[in-house]
Amino acid sequence: MTIFYVAVSDQGKAGPMIGCGDSIVATETGPVIYASQVEAAMSGLLENKEIELGQSGLMNALAGSDLFYVSSAVSDGIVTVELTGELSSGGICDDPRIIAQLTHTAMVAAGTGEARILIDGVDIGESLSLK
Repeated sequence: MTIFYVAVSDQGKAGPMIGCGDSIVATETGPVIYASQVEAAMSGLLENKEIELGQSGLMNALAGSDLFYVSSAVSDGIVTVELTGELSSGGICDDPRIIAQLTHTAMVAAGTGEARILIDGVDIGESLSLK
């Protein structure tokens, strides 16, 4: 299962560049059996409450959030993931980190090129702008 974390301030060396000079980096976990790969990947990401991923130097911008997977659906090459709970962001640099972790994890799990993340029915971008 592939889950994405953040390489802080590495200027895109470890993966695709996201906000504040960070990169989004794929990590692999052991095999998990779920009816839905999206559910498995998103639940694995959201259940991790550690800020740092072991000794890897990677950061989990979602560690302070209390989010839970509800459902997902794929249509026209876009995976839409519905989450519920409380979203917590440390500010302007954490916002793109959170979005990238969620969208990249969902896209790889679903095998799509685009992801839409909803929290209690509200788009993640809107949810973060309300913080």
